[in-house]
Amino acid sequence: MHLISKPHSYDPTRAPLAAYLIGVARNLARRAVQNTSTDVCLEDAEEVDVAASPGIELTERLSNSEAFGLLRKALLGLPDVYREVIVLCDLEEMSYAEAAAIAQCSEGTIASRLHRAHNMLRLKLVRVPAKGVRIRS
Repeated sequence: MHLISKPHSYDPTRAPLAAYLIGVARNLARRAVQNTSTDVCLEDAEEVDVAASPGIELTERLSNSEAFGLLRKALLGLPDVYREVIVLCDLEEMSYAEAAAIAQCSEGTIASRLHRAHNMLRLKLVRVPAKGVRIRS
């Protein structure tokens, strides 16, 4: 709809049409995320179907759903540019060249952001010890 309403906004010399449309979608999604709360009421949260996979033990299914929740929270906690490269390169499995065309930056910038994003995620996913527990170094 954006392209139909503003056809002059697309410049074919700058990027392929697919990259332009993904960029438009990315910007719309960013605005939507900024205007919504990341807090979910427990009543609104999806229930984990612990009986869905009989081959996997209950504790493993629960820990997998917990890990997914932690990963989701960590991803949402990343700055936009780092979250974007994780989504493009890791989740959408795009090449650095494809991601660079969408993000309108160089492939080197994509590689650098992805490296930093992975490090940020790693730090966010390290569990903090419970109160009263001391860790000796």
